[in-house]
Amino acid sequence: MQGWVTLALLLSLGVECSLGQNGVGELPVPRGLTLNPDLPAQTLSLTWQSDSSLFDLEIFHTELMNVVLNETVAVKTDPVTGLHSWTWHSPLPLECTSHSAHIRARNQQSVSQWSPLQTIPGSDIPEKSESNMFPQDKVVPVGSNMTFCCIVKEKEDFKEIMYGRQEMTATRLSRRTYAITATNQPVSGNTGTNVICCSQRLTLTGAVVFVGYPPGDEGLVCETRDLASAECSWKKGRDTGLRMRRSRTKYTLNGRDCLEANERKRWWCSSKAWEQSWTLVARNPLGTVHLMDSAQLTDRVHLLAPVNVTAVEVKAWSATLQWSWSVAAYKKLEMVCQLQLFAHELNSTRNYSGPGLSSVVLESLWPDVDYTVTLYCGSKHGFWKWGDKSAPYRIHTKMDRPDALDVWMWMDSSNTGCVFWKPLSVRKSHGALVGYEVSQSSAEEDGWTPVSLPPGNFSYPIILNNGSDITVAVAARNPAGLSQPSTVTTPAYRADSQLSMSELLSTNGSFVLSWQPNANASSGYAVEWVPTGCSGLCPVDWKKVPESDSSFTLNSDSLVAGVRYTVSVYALSTGAPTLLQRWQGYSQEMTPSQSVRELLPNQSGSDVLLSWKATAMENQRGFIRGYTIYLANAAHLELIANISDPEVQSYRVKGLSLSSYKFVVKAYTSAGEDAGATVAIKMEMDTADMLFVGILVPLGIMFCCLILISICCYKKREWVKKAFYPEIPGPKVPGDWSSPQGPLDVKPSPHSLVHIVESPEWDFTKEGLFPVPEEEEESENDNIEVDADSDEPALLRYYNQVVGDGSHGNQVSDSSGSSNTSVDSTQTEITYAGIQSPTSSQGACGGGGYRPQMQSVIGPAEPQIEFEADFQDDGLHAGYKPQCSWQLDSPEAENFSGSLGSPTSVTSSQFLIPESSEEKPQPSNTWFHNFLSGKS
Repeated sequence: MQGWVTLALLLSLGVECSLGQNGVGELPVPRGLTLNPDLPAQTLSLTWQSDSSLFDLEIFHTELMNVVLNETVAVKTDPVTGLHSWTWHSPLPLECTSHSAHIRARNQQSVSQWSPLQTIPGSDIPEKSESNMFPQDKVVPVGSNMTFCCIVKEKEDFKEIMYGRQEMTATRLSRRTYAITATNQPVSGNTGTNVICCSQRLTLTGAVVFVGYPPGDEGLVCETRDLASAECSWKKGRDTGLRMRRSRTKYTLNGRDCLEANERKRWWCSSKAWEQSWTLVARNPLGTVHLMDSAQLTDRVHLLAPVNVTAVEVKAWSATLQWSWSVAAYKKLEMVCQLQLFAHELNSTRNYSGPGLSSVVLESLWPDVDYTVTLYCGSKHGFWKWGDKSAPYRIHTKMDRPDALDVWMWMDSSNTGCVFWKPLSVRKSHGALVGYEVSQSSAEEDGWTPVSLPPGNFSYPIILNNGSDITVAVAARNPAGLSQPSTVTTPAYRADSQLSMSELLSTNGSFVLSWQPNANASSGYAVEWVPTGCSGLCPVDWKKVPESDSSFTLNSDSLVAGVRYTVSVYALSTGAPTLLQRWQGYSQEMTPSQSVRELLPNQSGSDVLLSWKATAMENQRGFIRGYTIYLANAAHLELIANISDPEVQSYRVKGLSLSSYKFVVKAYTSAGEDAGATVAIKMEMDTADMLFVGILVPLGIMFCCLILISICCYKKREWVKKAFYPEIPGPKVPGDWSSPQGPLDVKPSPHSLVHIVESPEWDFTKEGLFPVPEEEEESENDNIEVDADSDEPALLRYYNQVVGDGSHGNQVSDSSGSSNTSVDSTQTEITYAGIQSPTSSQGACGGGGYRPQMQSVIGPAEPQIEFEADFQDDGLHAGYKPQCSWQLDSPEAENFSGSLGSPTSVTSSQFLIPESSEEKPQPSNTWFHNFLSGKS
């Protein structure tokens, strides 16, 4: 900064030299420059003498020679003093540091030399070694900017400056002076905003600044309370934020101080005389406000409150109230007064007027009621405002007889019912009730039968005898007396089932009723509503309607949502009420609170019949519009059916397979469905079907198997025939059988035996039938006598021949023993001995014995040739040769498997010829043989 100042001086000297060299004349230097500081206002006034009117001014911070002002100004000479004067407003308090100034004259062509520097010392000169801070206790408006300076103590170093709780950035002005600038300052607190300076040695110094608003008062109004003086009031504006006494707002009214307002007690000011116009001045260090008002006295009358309010005469229905005024001038003033009566549900306001009004009569009060009265008045002509209210005054009226009761009778059957009456309100009871008097009379009895009931009862049961009507009278009693009796005659009982009731729909929770006018309704109509299905002491309610009306709106505050009500309209006359119309409805339908009852499944084949019972009426909470049936799956409910008829309470689900199912049935109203009842069922086969299937299926399977077997056997009949029933060739009978012969003797030779020889091992390579010579058996049969004339067949014996290495064994065992052995063995050879022809009457040595037809057998060559030779030799002389048929029903056939026992098997152990004459040979052409042969 010092370099810039030096450069400026050199430039000015250069200009002066150039001007001198150009030969231009110099202007005279201004004379007598003086500096006059105004420290509180932070202004510096300069005065000087000169013939010029245009000047250059420069002001410096002396110690560092910082230029704070360099300006050219036009200043005229003061004609009185002949001096030039100019004032500079410093942004910095002048105490912060020393200021120096000089001046020079200027015209269009030349400038003068600078006048000598003039300096005003600051507080940072060495002579003032203590620390200090400026400005002190400054009052500034909100939002303004302000510069603070701190002068540290000699031989101490600067540390910081705090504005409130904020550390500010400081600028150095001199060796000991530092400055900060606070911008857009907010409103300060009650004690102002503190600015504190601290040195490195923690030496503190500081200042306080008050930031606030100018006065904002408004709305000056003056009025009279005593018809002579004036009281002026106004509205306090926004808070100025200035709390210090010297910075508070000061008030004056028409030049007089307003002590009450200045002491901040209340915002008003009084004047002993009515002046018709007023001026209020509000002033604080930041600004001034002027408020004005003017009016005539009669137009600004504000009466004081009445005093000594008293009730001089109190009755049941009226009372007289008196009061007095504290200002004598009110007695001649035309005024209007207003009374406010406060009581339980009986609040009212009444107006009275008159000159100097001091008493009124309160009419139409209610007996036995506590009233609280407040009174205030105002000027009738040129009414300005209501005066002050009097102190509350209490009045208690006397009792009177109660009003007549509202009575109704409800019949719950043909001979029982109940009389109801509504409790009296405070306005109608006229005093605390002590009880009720109930009297009843009938056509069979003379007079009334009274009954006293306590005040808490509002019903009385009745019983009809012999079906005659009863008239009941009810009256209320309080200490003042008995009310007028209210009478009602029993109406005819009409059950809901005897009427075709209509469904009543609500409108915004209310029932709108209308009916046809009835000529017999001389006393009007009665609308009755009661919860449907109620039994016992039901909450019956009713409302009387004038005969001129044929409609009524039953509001929702008298009804409960989700409850079905039966609403009836009766025509009232001198006799019993007559039922005109009846409805049922809900003020607000809701979803049923409970599900359907007794949900049961019943399987019928592949169908399931679901049946249920409707929810109880108290749980329906709306008209049941129908039912929905769902099939419950794992994740959701699948709708099966929607039954829109609420009378239908069953549903058949058809075509279900054998599995487990879960069904859900829900009843729904116009508000939605209930939670639903669930039932599960496992589908099983029906018992009759199971029995039918259990019989039919095996029979069908067996029949199919038989058909398949028959088809297979038919197609493979040749193979089956060969395997199980081979063709047996017919007998070869030599000779001519066409000519008649003698009787056939079928008795076998007693010496014709079959030897059964047991073979321990069977050799399949040595099969064949070997004849046993009869001579070998003669030794054993010598003692056997044969009856040739007997019809019994000869005893046949079978022997198993043990086949060895091609030789025949000669050992013969007993036939019985052999038979047992042959049964137990599956490897048996049968050899046939020579069997005598039954037609031969010769001995055993005859050559025409039985020769069975045999298939070729692999065996020894010699026996086979010999056997064939014998057969051929005997054939010419042989008689009958029977072919033994195989007995399928032989009792021993079951003990053998495969082809064992076949008449053609060489391993057969069966009797080829029956031992008894009762066993007759069967024909070979059986049905099975024909079937295998394809014969019909």
